[in-house]
Amino acid sequence: MPQTLITVLIALVGSGLAVQAAANARLGAVLQVPLASALWNFLLGSAALALLLASGLFGRPSFDDAAAAPWWAWIGGLLGALFVTTSILAVPRVGTVATFGAIICGQFIGAVLIDTRGWLGVEPIPLTLTRVLGVGLLVAGVILIQQK
Repeated sequence: MPQTLITVLIALVGSGLAVQAAANARLGAVLQVPLASALWNFLLGSAALALLLASGLFGRPSFDDAAAAPWWAWIGGLLGALFVTTSILAVPRVGTVATFGAIICGQFIGAVLIDTRGWLGVEPIPLTLTRVLGVGLLVAGVILIQQK
């Protein structure tokens, strides 16, 4: 698959996250317990993933060496639950743009740290002035978005 097509697909999925956050926030308001909306999000998502896994379209997992994975390889689900729950709580209070501006900013800061330090098994990438400026512009964007 060409890199341009992959980038467009990622952008479409990213816009879907904004839809997900707004939909989950609305469901949380209707259910009157935001955590119930987060639970529904994961139940439905788990069912969809189970069906895809059972279909075999993406291969079959090998659980034989699962214990060999480092401890931090298992925390994605917890971080996903934290992301969804925080989004449900934040969107009604600060809006979707401010919520996702801050999320994206945090993602970039975390990604720069992971890349620069070579954490979590990634190949280290040196910190450059352009990377620092890029993240700085994102921080400025989040600040500007919140101005009324």
